[in-house]
Amino acid sequence: YGVRTYDPYDYMVREWAPTQTHNLSLNGTIKKTQYTASFGSLNQSGMLKAGDSDKFKRYNAALRLNTELNKYVTIRGGAMFAQRNKIYPYATNSTTADPWLYMYRWSSLYPMGYDENNNPIRSPWSENEAANQASMLRNYINLSAGATVNIMKNWKVDVDYTFTNEDYSWRKNGTRYTAANSWVAAKQRFDAQGNPVYVNKEGAVVNKGDADATLAYDLSNDMYTANGSAQDHIYMRSQNEHKHTVNAFTTYEFDLNDDHNFKFILGLNRVTNDGSYHWTQRADLLDITNPQFDLAVGQITGSGGEYWESQLGYFGRVNYAYKNKYLFEGNIRYDGSSKFPTDLKWRWFPSFSAGWVVSEEKFMDWSRATLNQLKFRGSWGVIGNQTVPSDLYVSNMDAGQINYIVNGALLNSVGTPKLNWPNVTWEDLETLDFGADARFFKNKLGLTFDWYQKKTKNMFAPLEGTTLTLGSAAPWGNFGTLTTKGFELAIDFNHRFENGLGINFRANLDDSKSVFSGYTSLRTTGVNYNGRVYGDIWGYETDRLYQYNDFVLDGNNNPQLVKPNADMTKYYGSTDNVYLLKEGPNGEKPVYQPRFQNSTNFYFGPGDVKFKDLNGDGEIDNGDGTIDNPGDMKIIGNSTPRYQYGFRFGADWKGFDVSAFFQGVGQRNVWGAGFLAIPGFNTSDGAMPASFVNDYWTKDNQGAFYPAAFNNGGSANVNNMQVQSRYLLDMSYLRIKNLTVGYTIPQHIVQRAKINNLRVYVSLENFFTWDKLRGLPIDPEEVEGFSIFNETNYNGGRTGVGTPTFKSASFGVQLNF
Repeated sequence: YGVRTYDPYDYMVREWAPTQTHNLSLNGTIKKTQYTASFGSLNQSGMLKAGDSDKFKRYNAALRLNTELNKYVTIRGGAMFAQRNKIYPYATNSTTADPWLYMYRWSSLYPMGYDENNNPIRSPWSENEAANQASMLRNYINLSAGATVNIMKNWKVDVDYTFTNEDYSWRKNGTRYTAANSWVAAKQRFDAQGNPVYVNKEGAVVNKGDADATLAYDLSNDMYTANGSAQDHIYMRSQNEHKHTVNAFTTYEFDLNDDHNFKFILGLNRVTNDGSYHWTQRADLLDITNPQFDLAVGQITGSGGEYWESQLGYFGRVNYAYKNKYLFEGNIRYDGSSKFPTDLKWRWFPSFSAGWVVSEEKFMDWSRATLNQLKFRGSWGVIGNQTVPSDLYVSNMDAGQINYIVNGALLNSVGTPKLNWPNVTWEDLETLDFGADARFFKNKLGLTFDWYQKKTKNMFAPLEGTTLTLGSAAPWGNFGTLTTKGFELAIDFNHRFENGLGINFRANLDDSKSVFSGYTSLRTTGVNYNGRVYGDIWGYETDRLYQYNDFVLDGNNNPQLVKPNADMTKYYGSTDNVYLLKEGPNGEKPVYQPRFQNSTNFYFGPGDVKFKDLNGDGEIDNGDGTIDNPGDMKIIGNSTPRYQYGFRFGADWKGFDVSAFFQGVGQRNVWGAGFLAIPGFNTSDGAMPASFVNDYWTKDNQGAFYPAAFNNGGSANVNNMQVQSRYLLDMSYLRIKNLTVGYTIPQHIVQRAKINNLRVYVSLENFFTWDKLRGLPIDPEEVEGFSIFNETNYNGGRTGVGTPTFKSASFGVQLNF
């Protein structure tokens, strides 16, 4: 079982996983009461085959009522409920990484399944097969009530109250199981009398002297617990959050001579949030098949906390329109937050906008036949952002116990308070926008364009310039500005031909770039220096791969290995040896790269990466690490998605309909991490994509894209794999997100069954993708660190190993009565 390859997909991934979705909606009117009710359910089987514990269920319901009591008062109310339950196997890899990582991580030579003694072999498959279930259950309730009072003509008052409650429960049932350990050497097998056991090629026990008899060896059958090396345990976490929202405002509007339209609004908004959480864990389960706190005998540990925050805002708005041609709006807000010091809680936030409907002007009469609307608009405004921890400006001291015993008891201790910035206040989000809207040909063709500039002033960020000698994490405060400039463009078209064929199309394109300013006086490439574009990637520019004719060869046609000296490179002391390079055609001094020889027995030779000496100083380095002297480093890419686009096509004819939605990113770069993105990342420990295996440099494949094989031992940014332009991942892509074909049964047929409308459809999600990743098994939409566990270290540093974007095919029926 250890001398063949294994396909982990056969063991880990289902060929297909069904999903059932049901939605029902009702609406109507009873006298002066309008109602809307909806119900839904989702039952989704996960793609993880092992253990049959990968499931997700959701139930939701909503009710909305609106009643006119009399001509003065209208009341309304609503209720929403949603329950989500995620079930997954609590294996040894299920908090900071998931089965998808381990499916890729181990080489296909690592065995799966059972050994000849019918013991499961330790692997991602066996861990998930043996694992108990874990569950994440969320219950969401939203209750609302409100009223509109018409005091007099054109004057009304609206009051709404909303209560939201969310309960969260996370249960993890520990696992203990035995499995054959293929990670260590097998042990020789002996019989009950202590004699060596012999087997033939088929594994059957034979006598020592029989043909093909060999000594029998078995894998060690060891015990494992979840999670990881920790004892098996039961863990429960509960969290409850309440949110109270009050909106109250009054509206007055009137017209003067039918030309001047005025509207005034005054109101307030109040939001409070409070919550609490606690978790408890107990180790050493007596019965692994029945994990309960009462059936565990180990230490009980736990923790918890409470939190509260509140915001109050007063606002006013004025709208003015002259003949629906000249439009103006002014807003003012006065907001306060509990998250800031007393003297910094309150801030004013104004905004203004204006519009000119050019198509309503008399001088545009000539365009009426083709131009239905042309509108220019502009706006400027500031809103406040207070999404920071409630205690950011407070010096907290954590309490605990230290391992000193006095009078038979552990001593209590209080830690040193963390550093804080006492003047923390609102972030100012300032937006300037200019735009235009146009519609042509009886509103069949539409165009919308916006140019905007967003400035995040007083940005929440850690204080730059602190060093490790500070002895504490840098305090957060309001530092610097992030300026984003961009545009959004959208076009839509619809038309119905005389034969009944209807077509529609919509496309959009947007792009933006963000630049730091006023944040720090530091000018090193690793910080948010003034002028840095958000997402910029600094690295080296790759020239090519070295070939044999770049080196001085010995009598065996191998590169000569020599000890470097000061005449060759100033980094001669950083390595024992280098391969001797030839001089240039005109006697130019060769450029050595010993600074990047980071592993024992690695020397830049044929098939290795040759970097460009951008500053011409005869060395490859990063200078002093500043933007003024970056050495041979430069900005080689940017990780922010640029030129994001989408377009949707649709058509219908005689009951048939088809629609397609495309989505893409025109430009995005990522310097990858881990074994799916870095060739040779850790060859003794991990699997390797076929793209690396089939296209690395050898004597017989000197035109390869990837360098000569070398094991980097799990280290990043070493040897050939310095951050560089050649192996920067191009994450641009085009994906058909949805393709749907449907048919609506003619009404004269379905009405016999009292059905108003019956439509059947087939839909494909994420079936077709075009990218520039050279066949690497990396989803260009993947987000590193994101997971259901909301942990930032989840699959961190492992590009492409998170849960992928799945393809799905669905069949559905829509009924209207």
